[in-house]
Amino acid sequence: MKHTTADQDTLYEHIRELVIAARQTVARGIDLVQVRTNFEIGRHIVEHEQQGEQRAAYGKEVIKQLAEQLAREFGDGFSARNLASMRTFFLCYRERSPILQTLSANSIESPGLGEMPNILQTSSAKSSRPFSLSWSHYVFLLGIKNPDERSFYEIEAAGQNWTLRELKRQFDSGLYERLALSRDKKGIHQLAREGQIVSQPPFALSLSKGNLLWATS
Repeated sequence: MKHTTADQDTLYEHIRELVIAARQTVARGIDLVQVRTNFEIGRHIVEHEQQGEQRAAYGKEVIKQLAEQLAREFGDGFSARNLASMRTFFLCYRERSPILQTLSANSIESPGLGEMPNILQTSSAKSSRPFSLSWSHYVFLLGIKNPDERSFYEIEAAGQNWTLRELKRQFDSGLYERLALSRDKKGIHQLAREGQIVSQPPFALSLSKGNLLWATS
Protein backbone atom coordinates (compact mmCIF):
# COMPACT_ATOMS: atom_id res chain seq x y z
CA MET A 1 0.00 0.00 0.00
CA LYS A 2 1.46 3.38 -1.05
CA HIS A 3 1.65 6.20 1.47
CA THR A 4 1.24 9.46 -0.49
CA THR A 5 0.02 11.66 2.34
CA ALA A 6 0.79 15.35 2.83
CA ASP A 7 3.21 14.37 5.61
CA GLN A 8 5.18 12.21 3.17
CA ASP A 9 5.35 15.10 0.71
CA THR A 10 6.53 17.43 3.47
CA LEU A 11 9.27 14.97 4.44
CA TYR A 12 10.45 14.85 0.84
CA GLU A 13 10.51 18.64 0.52
CA HIS A 14 12.56 19.04 3.71
CA ILE A 15 15.13 16.51 2.53
CA ARG A 16 15.13 17.99 -0.98
CA GLU A 17 16.10 21.38 0.48
CA LEU A 18 18.92 19.78 2.45
CA VAL A 19 20.37 18.07 -0.63
CA ILE A 20 20.20 21.19 -2.82
CA ALA A 21 21.81 23.37 -0.15
CA ALA A 22 24.50 20.76 0.51
CA ARG A 23 25.46 20.67 -3.17
CA GLN A 24 25.76 24.43 -3.18
CA THR A 25 27.93 24.33 -0.05
CA VAL A 26 30.19 21.63 -1.50
CA ALA A 27 30.76 23.91 -4.46
CA ARG A 28 32.09 26.51 -2.00
CA GLY A 29 34.63 24.00 -0.67
CA ILE A 30 33.26 23.36 2.84
CA ASP A 31 34.08 19.82 3.96
CA LEU A 32 32.03 17.40 6.04
CA VAL A 33 28.87 18.65 4.38
CA GLN A 34 27.81 15.17 3.37
CA VAL A 35 28.06 13.74 6.88
CA ARG A 36 26.05 16.51 8.50
CA THR A 37 23.45 16.51 5.77
CA ASN A 38 23.01 12.76 6.07
CA PHE A 39 22.60 13.16 9.82
CA GLU A 40 19.82 15.66 9.23
CA ILE A 41 18.17 13.44 6.63
CA GLY A 42 18.19 10.62 9.19
CA ARG A 43 16.65 12.93 11.78
CA HIS A 44 13.82 13.92 9.43
CA ILE A 45 13.08 10.27 8.68
CA VAL A 46 13.02 9.28 12.36
CA GLU A 47 10.84 12.22 13.36
CA HIS A 48 8.45 11.46 10.51
CA GLU A 49 8.16 7.85 11.67
CA GLN A 50 7.50 8.91 15.25
CA GLN A 51 4.54 10.99 14.12
CA GLY A 52 2.99 8.13 12.18
CA GLU A 53 2.44 4.43 12.57
CA GLN A 54 4.88 2.56 14.77
CA ARG A 55 5.10 -0.64 12.75
CA ALA A 56 8.47 -1.50 11.19
CA ALA A 57 6.73 -2.15 7.87
CA TYR A 58 5.53 1.46 7.78
CA GLY A 59 9.09 2.76 8.24
CA LYS A 60 10.33 0.58 5.40
CA GLU A 61 7.58 1.86 3.10
CA VAL A 62 8.41 5.48 3.94
CA ILE A 63 12.08 4.92 3.06
CA LYS A 64 11.16 3.07 -0.13
CA GLN A 65 8.90 5.87 -1.37
CA LEU A 66 11.42 8.53 -0.36
CA ALA A 67 14.20 6.72 -2.21
CA GLU A 68 12.10 6.62 -5.38
CA GLN A 69 11.32 10.35 -5.16
CA LEU A 70 14.90 11.44 -4.45
CA ALA A 71 16.39 9.15 -7.11
CA ARG A 72 14.13 10.69 -9.75
CA GLU A 73 15.44 14.17 -8.99
CA PHE A 74 19.00 13.61 -7.77
CA GLY A 75 20.07 10.31 -9.30
CA ASP A 76 22.31 7.75 -7.59
CA GLY A 77 23.10 7.90 -3.92
CA PHE A 78 19.62 7.78 -2.47
CA SER A 79 18.77 4.11 -2.53
CA ALA A 80 16.57 2.69 0.22
CA ARG A 81 19.71 1.10 1.68
CA ASN A 82 21.54 4.43 1.85
CA LEU A 83 18.56 6.17 3.43
CA ALA A 84 18.31 3.36 5.99
CA SER A 85 21.99 3.99 6.83
CA MET A 86 21.26 7.68 7.35
CA ARG A 87 18.41 6.77 9.68
CA THR A 88 20.71 4.45 11.66
CA PHE A 89 23.42 7.13 11.68
CA PHE A 90 21.09 9.60 13.37
CA LEU A 91 19.94 7.01 15.91
CA CYS A 92 23.55 6.11 16.81
CA TYR A 93 24.73 9.72 17.15
CA ARG A 94 21.56 11.57 18.10
CA GLU A 95 23.19 12.85 21.31
CA ARG A 96 25.20 15.23 19.10
CA SER A 97 22.07 17.04 17.96
CA PRO A 98 22.51 19.82 20.56
CA ILE A 99 25.94 20.63 19.10
CA LEU A 100 24.47 21.05 15.64
CA GLN A 101 21.57 23.05 17.03
CA THR A 102 24.00 25.37 18.80
CA LEU A 103 25.87 25.94 15.56
CA SER A 104 22.57 26.63 13.84
CA ALA A 105 21.55 29.14 16.51
CA ASN A 106 24.79 31.04 15.93
CA SER A 107 24.48 30.99 12.16
CA ILE A 108 23.63 33.78 9.78
CA GLU A 109 20.01 33.72 8.61
CA SER A 110 19.63 32.39 5.09
CA PRO A 111 16.08 32.87 3.72
CA GLY A 112 14.57 29.85 2.04
CA LEU A 113 17.00 27.35 3.53
CA GLY A 114 16.41 25.06 6.49
CA GLU A 115 18.36 24.46 9.67
CA MET A 116 21.10 22.33 8.16
CA PRO A 117 22.12 24.74 5.36
CA ASN A 118 22.43 27.51 7.97
CA ILE A 119 24.80 25.33 9.99
CA LEU A 120 26.93 24.62 6.96
CA GLN A 121 27.38 28.28 6.05
CA THR A 122 28.88 29.40 9.36
CA SER A 123 32.55 29.75 10.09
CA SER A 124 31.96 28.11 13.48
CA ALA A 125 30.80 24.97 11.70
CA LYS A 126 34.32 24.57 10.39
CA SER A 127 35.95 24.79 13.81
CA SER A 128 33.34 23.05 15.99
CA ARG A 129 33.00 19.60 14.52
CA PRO A 130 30.55 17.11 15.96
CA PHE A 131 31.74 14.80 13.18
CA SER A 132 35.33 14.47 12.00
CA LEU A 133 35.32 11.62 9.47
CA SER A 134 34.00 10.97 6.01
CA TRP A 135 30.62 9.40 5.36
CA SER A 136 32.36 6.21 4.19
CA HIS A 137 34.06 5.96 7.59
CA TYR A 138 30.77 6.36 9.42
CA VAL A 139 29.03 3.77 7.28
CA PHE A 140 31.70 1.30 8.38
CA LEU A 141 31.46 2.38 12.03
CA LEU A 142 27.70 1.80 12.01
CA GLY A 143 28.44 -1.91 11.66
CA ILE A 144 30.16 -1.93 15.07
CA LYS A 145 27.43 -2.75 17.57
CA ASN A 146 29.36 -2.00 20.78
CA PRO A 147 29.00 1.80 21.36
CA ASP A 148 32.27 2.01 23.31
CA GLU A 149 34.16 0.19 20.59
CA ARG A 150 32.55 2.35 17.89
CA SER A 151 33.50 5.50 19.77
CA PHE A 152 37.09 4.29 20.21
CA TYR A 153 37.58 3.66 16.49
CA GLU A 154 36.02 7.00 15.59
CA ILE A 155 38.42 8.84 17.90
CA GLU A 156 41.42 6.88 16.62
CA ALA A 157 40.51 7.29 12.96
CA ALA A 158 40.15 11.05 13.39
CA GLY A 159 43.20 11.49 15.60
CA GLN A 160 45.49 9.30 13.50
CA ASN A 161 44.11 10.44 10.13
CA TRP A 162 43.26 6.87 9.17
CA THR A 163 41.95 6.21 5.71
CA LEU A 164 38.94 3.93 5.48
CA ARG A 165 41.28 1.12 4.49
CA GLU A 166 43.45 1.68 7.57
CA LEU A 167 40.38 1.87 9.81
CA LYS A 168 39.22 -1.50 8.52
CA ARG A 169 42.71 -2.95 8.98
CA GLN A 170 42.91 -1.81 12.60
CA PHE A 171 39.42 -3.14 13.28
CA ASP A 172 40.22 -6.50 11.71
CA SER A 173 43.35 -6.71 13.85
CA GLY A 174 41.18 -6.45 17.00
CA LEU A 175 42.93 -3.32 18.26
CA TYR A 176 40.14 -2.34 20.66
CA GLU A 177 39.80 -5.81 22.11
CA ARG A 178 43.55 -6.10 22.67
CA LEU A 179 43.70 -2.76 24.47
CA ALA A 180 40.50 -3.44 26.44
CA LEU A 181 41.87 -6.73 27.79
CA SER A 182 44.54 -4.85 29.72
CA ARG A 183 42.06 -2.49 31.38
CA ASP A 184 39.36 -2.62 34.01
CA LYS A 185 35.82 -1.36 33.38
CA LYS A 186 36.81 2.24 34.08
CA GLY A 187 39.75 1.96 31.74
CA ILE A 188 37.56 0.57 28.95
CA HIS A 189 35.20 3.54 29.23
CA GLN A 190 38.22 5.84 29.13
CA LEU A 191 39.25 4.23 25.86
CA ALA A 192 35.83 5.03 24.45
CA ARG A 193 36.03 8.66 25.58
CA GLU A 194 39.66 9.47 24.87
CA GLY A 195 41.07 6.82 22.57
CA GLN A 196 44.62 5.55 22.68
CA ILE A 197 47.76 6.90 21.02
CA VAL A 198 48.66 4.37 18.36
CA SER A 199 51.72 4.49 16.14
CA GLN A 200 50.69 5.48 12.65
CA PRO A 201 52.08 3.38 9.79
CA PRO A 202 54.45 5.33 7.52
CA PHE A 203 52.22 4.70 4.53
CA ALA A 204 49.09 6.08 6.20
CA LEU A 205 47.49 8.75 4.09
CA SER A 206 45.58 11.84 5.09
CA LEU A 207 41.92 11.48 5.97
CA SER A 208 39.92 10.36 2.98
CA LYS A 209 36.97 12.57 2.17
CA GLY A 210 35.15 9.71 0.47
CA ASN A 211 32.94 9.99 -2.55
CA LEU A 212 29.95 12.24 -2.29
CA LEU A 213 26.66 10.46 -2.61
CA TRP A 214 25.10 13.29 -4.52
CA ALA A 215 25.44 12.85 -8.25
CA THR A 216 25.63 16.14 -10.08
CA SER A 217 24.32 14.92 -13.39
